[in-house]
Amino acid sequence: MATKKTEETTTVDYTSMNVWAKLLKVRSEFYAEGAKKTGKNLHAEFKYFELEDIVPVAAPIFAKYGLLLVPTFVEGNAVAKVVNIDDPGETINFTIPLQFIAEPAKFRMNEVQGVGAVVTYYRRYLYMVVLDLVESDGIDNQKPKSDDSDTPNPAPTPKKNTKPVTTAERETIKKELTSPPAEAADESSVGDLKAVLKKLLELDSEQESFVQSIAMKTEGFSKITKDQCDQLIAGVKEMLAAYDTQEG
Repeated sequence: MATKKTEETTTVDYTSMNVWAKLLKVRSEFYAEGAKKTGKNLHAEFKYFELEDIVPVAAPIFAKYGLLLVPTFVEGNAVAKVVNIDDPGETINFTIPLQFIAEPAKFRMNEVQGVGAVVTYYRRYLYMVVLDLVESDGIDNQKPKSDDSDTPNPAPTPKKNTKPVTTAERETIKKELTSPPAEAADESSVGDLKAVLKKLLELDSEQESFVQSIAMKTEGFSKITKDQCDQLIAGVKEMLAAYDTQEG
């Protein structure tokens, strides 16, 4: 008579592990998950981790081992605080100076887009430092404009046998050229943004320089589109969620 073997699920208690031991477990399990790099540098031809490649894989692993990663921006530095949830007084701080990123204008962004891009950029690098991820150097998939404005661009090579523009293509071009500018954020959206920023300051007064930079770059929230406003609200809400989790 055949005997069936049943596998017993063993629950491991990680609560007694210190923060360093837990982080080693998190790193090892993240590597084993084989997260895919979806970002691609079009100039240096290498792939890199986007933030969305890392967080969905890393978040449940951090939770499994009782760790919380809190990204903050303090006194010119991006800081990732790794907190041992089972012993909140036990933490590890990973710090990156904010000064080394290029100006947003060099990447053909407006200043508000630059704020969101910088926040995402540094959050990604903080996760990479914490998880000890290695990839090619470079500033992602964007290539800054040359600072040498006196150097003329090479003349484009004329194309041979170019087909004439059709009526439909002309209409498409006309529509693109005459389309209205991006929709400005309404008072309600701006109010929501101010509300989440106010809550961020109430939770952490050290975020004042971050909030002031947003106010300055949007000229007192008067020059910001609805999409930009929504992106900033979503980003700040993520930061607030991290604080709420830490307090819980």
